[in-house]
Amino acid sequence: MKKVIFCISVITLLVIVVCGYLVQQSRAEERSVKEKMHVMAQEKKALNVQSKATDVNQAFLRMLFGNQSIEDKQKQAKVETTAKGFAMAFPSAGEPQKETDLQVVNEIDHIEMYHREGDAGGYQFLTVIEVTTSVNNIRSTNKMLIQTILVKKKQQFLVDNVLILTNL
Repeated sequence: MKKVIFCISVITLLVIVVCGYLVQQSRAEERSVKEKMHVMAQEKKALNVQSKATDVNQAFLRMLFGNQSIEDKQKQAKVETTAKGFAMAFPSAGEPQKETDLQVVNEIDHIEMYHREGDAGGYQFLTVIEVTTSVNNIRSTNKMLIQTILVKKKQQFLVDNVLILTNL
């Protein structure tokens, strides 16, 4: 009888130890999963911010090289740029525009962007853009390397600087 009670006690003790080990493993796994989820949430947040900056940069370049009139471009750019960025994009903004008989049509053929995160949550983009311009039905294609710097102000990205670095 003492052997049976001893065996039952040992088995019960082993079951308790095994259950305790499994509970500890489960809790450790749960903590690990929570940490991974937290890291993934942070990465998703960073990707969303990066995606917003990329969208703003692409929209700005499409507006800059699009078919809108200069006045419309300037009105839209004032919303999407800082004062410095506006001056960089439209250096002759204060001068009156001359009326011409030229028909100018731009088509953006290709945009390829590279970026890096800058100071204070801003981004610097190097963009390779291919634009076909038709002036009175004479077509010309230009491939340019453009640098844009975006800054974050009031939870919104604004273009702070734009430079055409070179024609490719």
